[in-house]
Amino acid sequence: MQCEQNKPASPEKRSLWLKLWGPFFSLSIYGKFIVVLASFLIGFALIGLHNFYFINTVKGELLQIAPGASTPLLKKILHQSDQYLRNGAILVATLMVVLSLTSFLCIRILVNLLDEMTEKLQELRRNGGNVQGCQQTTAIPILTKDEIGTIAGTVNGLIRDICNLSRFRRTIEADETTTEVYHRLAYVFREQLNLPSFVIWEISENNEEIRAAYTWPHDMAGETCQMSSANICRAKRTGEIISSAGYPGICPVFPQSDIMTHTCVPMMVGGRILGVVQFLFLFVDSEQRQENLVNSLQQAQQYLREALPVLHAKRLAESLQDMATRDTLTGLYNRRFLESNINPLIAGLKRRKSHMTILMCDMDYFKKVNDEYGHEAGDVVLKGLAHTLQNSCRASDLVIRYGGEEFLILLVDCDPDHGMEVAEKIRLSVENQQFRFEGVSLRKTISVGVSQFPEDTPAFWECVKFADVALYQAKEGGRNRVVRFSPEMWDSSDY
Repeated sequence: MQCEQNKPASPEKRSLWLKLWGPFFSLSIYGKFIVVLASFLIGFALIGLHNFYFINTVKGELLQIAPGASTPLLKKILHQSDQYLRNGAILVATLMVVLSLTSFLCIRILVNLLDEMTEKLQELRRNGGNVQGCQQTTAIPILTKDEIGTIAGTVNGLIRDICNLSRFRRTIEADETTTEVYHRLAYVFREQLNLPSFVIWEISENNEEIRAAYTWPHDMAGETCQMSSANICRAKRTGEIISSAGYPGICPVFPQSDIMTHTCVPMMVGGRILGVVQFLFLFVDSEQRQENLVNSLQQAQQYLREALPVLHAKRLAESLQDMATRDTLTGLYNRRFLESNINPLIAGLKRRKSHMTILMCDMDYFKKVNDEYGHEAGDVVLKGLAHTLQNSCRASDLVIRYGGEEFLILLVDCDPDHGMEVAEKIRLSVENQQFRFEGVSLRKTISVGVSQFPEDTPAFWECVKFADVALYQAKEGGRNRVVRFSPEMWDSSDY
C-alpha cells in the first residue's frame, strides 16, 4: 500500500519570505514574544511623543493669541492640529498592519508545521507502523530554531526510527535461519549504532548450554566469557539487565574486567530466555561519550525487541524441522532427512566429478538383546552404536538411522579403496566396544555392505539397494564382515 505524501509548499515559494523573516523565525517563542511586545511599546511611545509634541506646539501657538486674535492664526493652528493627528493615525495604522502581518505569518507557519506533523503521525497510525512504500516520505521542514522546530525534529526522528525498525522487522522475517537474524542484528549494532564490541550468546533448547553465536570483532572470540553452563550467566539466571559499570566484578567469568565494562541484555520472550547480548566498552572517559553509549544501548534494545518474536518463531520452526528429520533415540538424521537433502548432495558430487561410498550397516543378532535384556538395553546398545559410527566418520559425512538396527553411512568425496578402509575400521570399533547396561556388559558385531556412487550405478537409490544387497551377502557369509558389492550379486531389475 503506497502512502500519500502530502508535501508542503516548495522551497522556491518559501525562499523569499524566509529571507525577509528568517532572523525573526530563528528566535525562540519567547524571543518572538519580546519582539512583538517591543514593537507595540515602541509604537505607543512614538505616538505618545508625537501627541506630546503636538500639545506643546498648540499650547505655544495659543499663548501667542491675544484677545481678538486674527482668524488666519486660528486657521493655522487648526491646520497644524489636523496634520499632527493625521500623521499619528497613519503611524498607528502602519504599526498595526506590520504587527498583524508578522503575527499572521508566525501563526501560519506554526499551523503549517503542526498540520504536517499531524499528517505524518496519522499516516503512521493508518499503517500501524508498517511504512512499506513510504521510504521516500518527505521529512517535515525545520524552518525555525525554537521549540516548534525542536518538535518537528523530534517527529522526524520518530518517523525515521519507526521506518528503520519496520524495515528491519520485514527483513528478518524473510530470513530462513536464526543465524541470518543474528547477522542482521550484528550489522545494525556495528554499522548503524556504532557499538564497538559485542557478543550474541545463544542458549540451547534444553536451557543448559550457552554458546557464542556471533562475536564482534571476530578476533576476540577467544577472549570472551568461558561458560560451561548457561546458568553461570547472571543475566540468563536472573532475567535482568546486568552491567558492570559501577559494579566491578559483578560477573565472575568476565575475563577483561580490568580494561572493559560490559552490559548484558537477556533476550526474553514468553517468559523464556533465548539468549543474551553482551555489549563491551572500554572505560568511559567523558560525559558526551557516556551519553552516546546510553543512547546506542537504548536503540539496540529496540531492535532486540523487534527481533525476539521472529527469533522465537524461527527457533520453534527449526526445532520442529529437527524433530521431523532426526531420530529421537540416537540423535542421528533419519530417512526423511536423506530424501529431502540427497539431490543437492548429488548435484555437488557431479559438479566436482567426485565419488561417494555408501555403507549399509546392520547389527548382528540384535533381536537377542531385546529378547534377553529388554528394550531398554536395546536402546542403550543402539545409542552406543550410533556414537561409535559418528566418531568413525568425518564431519562432512552423513550417518543416518535407516530403520531399526540398520544404519546408512554416506562417505562424501571418498574413493572405493578408502571407503573399504573406513568400513573395516567401523567393524573393528564395534567389535571391540563394550555396551554396558545395569551392570551387564555386552559385546556385539555388525555386518557392512559397501557400494560406490556413481561407479556402481548413476542412480543413487539403486546404489543404496546395491549396498543392501552386499549387506545381505555379508550376513549370509557369516556376519561380522565387510562385503563390497559386485555386479554378479544382483541379477534382477526389479527392486
